Amino acid sequence: MHLSGYNPADWVGLGIFVVTGVWISLFAESLHRAKHEAEYRLAERKLADEALKESEARKRAILESALDSVISIDHEGRVIEFNQAAEGTFGYTRESVFGKPIAELIIPPSLRERHHRGFARYLTTGETSVIGKRLEITAMRADGTEFPVELTVTQVRATPQPTFTAFIRDITERKQAEEQFRLVVEAAPTGMVMVNGEGSILLVNMQVEKLFGYERSELVGQPIETLVPARFRGQHPGHRTGFFAAPSPRAMGAGRDLYGLRKDGNEFPVEIGLNPIETPDGIAVMASIIDITERKRSETELQDLMRTLEQRVAERTKALAEHARELARSNADLEKFAYASSHDLQEPLRMVTSYMQLLERRYKSQLDKRAQEYIGYAVDGAFRMRTLITDLLTYARVGAESLRYVPTDCSALLTECLENLKFSIKDSGARVTCDALPTVTADPTSLAQVFQNLLSNAIKYRRAAPPHIHVAAERKDGEVVLSVRDNGIGIDPEYFDRIFIIFQRLHTNAEYSGTGVGLAICKKIIERHGGRLWVDSKPGEGSTFYFTLPAAEEA
Repeated sequence: MHLSGYNPADWVGLGIFVVTGVWISLFAESLHRAKHEAEYRLAERKLADEALKESEARKRAILESALDSVISIDHEGRVIEFNQAAEGTFGYTRESVFGKPIAELIIPPSLRERHHRGFARYLTTGETSVIGKRLEITAMRADGTEFPVELTVTQVRATPQPTFTAFIRDITERKQAEEQFRLVVEAAPTGMVMVNGEGSILLVNMQVEKLFGYERSELVGQPIETLVPARFRGQHPGHRTGFFAAPSPRAMGAGRDLYGLRKDGNEFPVEIGLNPIETPDGIAVMASIIDITERKRSETELQDLMRTLEQRVAERTKALAEHARELARSNADLEKFAYASSHDLQEPLRMVTSYMQLLERRYKSQLDKRAQEYIGYAVDGAFRMRTLITDLLTYARVGAESLRYVPTDCSALLTECLENLKFSIKDSGARVTCDALPTVTADPTSLAQVFQNLLSNAIKYRRAAPPHIHVAAERKDGEVVLSVRDNGIGIDPEYFDRIFIIFQRLHTNAEYSGTGVGLAICKKIIERHGGRLWVDSKPGEGSTFYFTLPAAEEA
């Protein structure tokens, strides 16, 4: 293509045409881009609106499901939010409170002026004693009734002007419970002090005022160490920290003497019980304090009395021991005398008896009847005297001879005694039965003497019916209790002690022969074994004699 045929005017027109086309193209592209940007911004705005609606819905759902009242106000103090819990608590509907001053709705008249001043000061200076803190105040319902609430206020700064949201909880029941608790604490017969974890006194009752001499207003808010003597104050915070680290009901200072400090500076002994208590502000401790001054005084007096008594007992024991030694020596001397006397008396008595019998045989024909009767009395008396001396010698020998304590089979010993008494048993028609008898620690010879004496008495002191004698045993408290029971004439309880005294008899020789030494010998033998001998009986119903012996040690 050749351009030489065109003139300059044609070149200008061609340029304008080209520029115009380019501009139109660029403008069209700009319009297209602007359209897309508008559509994008519209879509973005739509998404933002939907997100806002969704957020509002979530916020509304949260507010409506909240158990506490949630109320929002604008910078003029007018209601802009009032949830369902607030409706139930205050008695208003949401629609009826929108746009109205909050002070006229839920704040009692007596507190409104204070509210207005505080609200205005915050908006002007930013100073507040309410926002961000948990407070207990008095609120008012739609019907004008006032009630206690717990209030927390936060500020929302997402709008040009500040808005405020209050979270309100009705604490009427809690306050009633606290009042009941306070009344119980006040009525307690002991001093009651409530302390928080920092050691500050929260509550005291009237008894604490009496014990320590303070007014309660002087104690509440003060450190508990105010009531602790100076010599213990340095250690007390550590003890308190230890309690709060593992709180549980327990006595304070177990094993240590505790003291309280009165306002006048005097100390007094105390007993303290600690109990942890849950409070809205965390764990606190309730301390129960008892003045034990009188108890300590009584304990001191009792200790002094015990020391005096122990001293007197020691002195008396020493005197009794000395008396016992003297008595033992006297008894030993008496037994030796009785033994020697009994032994020495037998020979002259034997001589008297022999010559009296010889006189009776040789001169019987020369003596009248009365003289023969006198000689008979003398011989009989001599024989009875010899029997008494023999029994006395036996009794003295029981205390003088040493005993050989060995394991002794009571069954074998009883069999031996029955063999010795077989003629008496046969003549009386007696029937003797026994249980299984144990092995005991005893002197076999002296124990056989006990069995034989008791069995002989059971045969002797019988009624018209044939004697029935039963021997039994039982283990009790580490010893063996043996018994000999009969169906004889029995014994009146008033003579239970007398029958064990030497030469004491309940019957004449004409009724029942004997010297009254047998049971005394039995008692002495059993006592030398460390046991006891006693009787249980009723007249006409038989008797049971019991005695105790140490049980033989098991192999």
